[in-house]
Amino acid sequence: MSKILNQSDRDVIILASMIRGGIKCVQTNERSCGYIIRPELRLPIVKAGAARALTDKGIEVRMVYSDPEEITGILNIINGLEDLSNTTDGLKLVRHLNGVLVQPETHEDVLNALDTIESIGEIIG
Repeated sequence: MSKILNQSDRDVIILASMIRGGIKCVQTNERSCGYIIRPELRLPIVKAGAARALTDKGIEVRMVYSDPEEITGILNIINGLEDLSNTTDGLKLVRHLNGVLVQPETHEDVLNALDTIESIGEIIG
């Protein structure tokens, strides 16, 4: 029996190698607490295979994903292939904090979010 990958499998491998993950922490005037802190997945460039892998699972093709449901869907697609990404630790951090880390509203919330990120990072790393 042949062990050749089909196009769908190759597309998932392309997506896994292209996806970048991490926690976005930036200062902003848009939020009352002064910061945006959230799990995020990014595609620096969208290759055809990555786009097919996403659309095959009903996920809109974009450069940045911050919605917890979309992040969960993408992480499920690439499950077990995280090591193909340049940001393996970032993907693990996103997997652990997606849906858990809530956008802070106050300065105290910001400090708590940063403590949570640091604690999970130490556990993963």
